[in-house]
Amino acid sequence: MTSLSALYADLSGYYDRFCLDVDYAAQCDFANRVARTFGHSAGHAYLDLACGTGQHLAHMAARGYAGTGLDNSQAMLDQAALRCPDATWLCCDLAGFDTPGRFDLITCFLYSIHYSHPRAALQETLRRAFAALRPGGVLLFDLVDKAGIGTRDAVSHLTEGDARFTFRSGWRYAGSGDTLDLHVTIERSDSAGLQRWEDRHAMTAIGIEEARAALQTEGFEVTVLERDFAGLREWEGESFNVMMVAVKPA
Repeated sequence: MTSLSALYADLSGYYDRFCLDVDYAAQCDFANRVARTFGHSAGHAYLDLACGTGQHLAHMAARGYAGTGLDNSQAMLDQAALRCPDATWLCCDLAGFDTPGRFDLITCFLYSIHYSHPRAALQETLRRAFAALRPGGVLLFDLVDKAGIGTRDAVSHLTEGDARFTFRSGWRYAGSGDTLDLHVTIERSDSAGLQRWEDRHAMTAIGIEEARAALQTEGFEVTVLERDFAGLREWEGESFNVMMVAVKPA
């Protein structure tokens, strides 16, 4: 089985193709609206946690933000630097950054906050995010309630030249405890044969109200929004996929 770091190193050049269905522009418009609506700091210093190849950073730069990207894969950061040559980079785990009082907006999209595992690491990530924000700054991330995690795989196919990729991923949750498993299988086939990557990675399972309490423990003022990038709708308590908006008091 390929390790997670090796998996992302091997696939860094293909990553954007797997994410063709992600509407980065809509997510960044949403982040900008959240910062203007809920934030009270005047600057545009921006940190993207688990930034991957820098798609969010590029879109936020076009909206006037000065970006810093964090990822634990140097191969991903190398790809991101090609896209965003003016950005700053941090290669570390989500719970490992130390940048006090520096940012007006911190985001963590694509449910990547769940990579902070175990639960203590997630709490440490929130603590460090609070410290990294300026007064009035905003932490924004999407989250899936552990009660809403299914067991079906998502499968996609991609053909590039003579090569064909099959990407399969899915979360598994046993129904109790703070751990969920991410299963990823990727195959690349061409005339030379088949290349296969596999990963089973432990992630943090958490409920929406548990996440709210964890944020409040660190001192954040918390609003939960529906994961609807077209507007700013407060969570109605029924859906399992939400956007957590956490503001450091001014």
